[in-house]
Amino acid sequence: MKPSRDICQVALITGASGGLGTVVTQQLLDAGHRVCAIALDWPRPLPQTDSCLTLQADLRDPTAAESAVQAAVKRWGAVDFLVHLVGAYRSGLRLEDTTDEFWDEMLAVNLRTAVNVMRAVIPSMPQQRSGRIMVVGATTTLQPVVTWSAFCSSVAALCEAVRVAAAELRDEGITVNAILPSTIATAFVREKYGEVEAHKWVDPRSIGSLMLWLCSDAGRDVTSALIPFIARQSHPCYHWHGVTDSVP
Repeated sequence: MKPSRDICQVALITGASGGLGTVVTQQLLDAGHRVCAIALDWPRPLPQTDSCLTLQADLRDPTAAESAVQAAVKRWGAVDFLVHLVGAYRSGLRLEDTTDEFWDEMLAVNLRTAVNVMRAVIPSMPQQRSGRIMVVGATTTLQPVVTWSAFCSSVAALCEAVRVAAAELRDEGITVNAILPSTIATAFVREKYGEVEAHKWVDPRSIGSLMLWLCSDAGRDVTSALIPFIARQSHPCYHWHGVTDSVP
């Protein structure tokens, strides 16, 4: 027998222990949602409460993704929102010098994790006719950067998956959108690269605020959108610091 549903909505957040994930997770909890927070590891574990379930999973494995989603469904009956924040970036080489291993890593983390968790979570949404799926990519989808062929391609493929899923799910009341930030001013990025350009970077709270709006009734008609988050950083993105010393 499934747990009873009430007015509290359930958000499943991947990459929840990262710089953006910790901010967005707290914003959703503060907004009164129940949160299933998933991460590859938890350096600083969140407390387990009636409103917060934390899980450790490698979402490159489709079985792990399915198990994580089922844990949320078992706990709260369904998943209303998917907030997919898993991603990886490393500076690369020219296309002809980029190794198979590097391509495999970028595609596995930036594309396959999203595909795995979306495949697992979508079946719990159509009966509600009000699901929301949001993924975070990068502005490189709109402005490719030299030596980033694997990263750019993996994020571009992610965005195409978003657009196709949005078309497939539009009659079921499920919206699917991608948020494409430039450099995000997380604590890690600030510590690694300093504060000189930090005022130009994207505030992670701004991304969380947009996600909350997309989850609301006001955001129900926005789907298949690729939403740039450039803040005050020069565009094309990342050009200010050069390619060889790149900010993720």
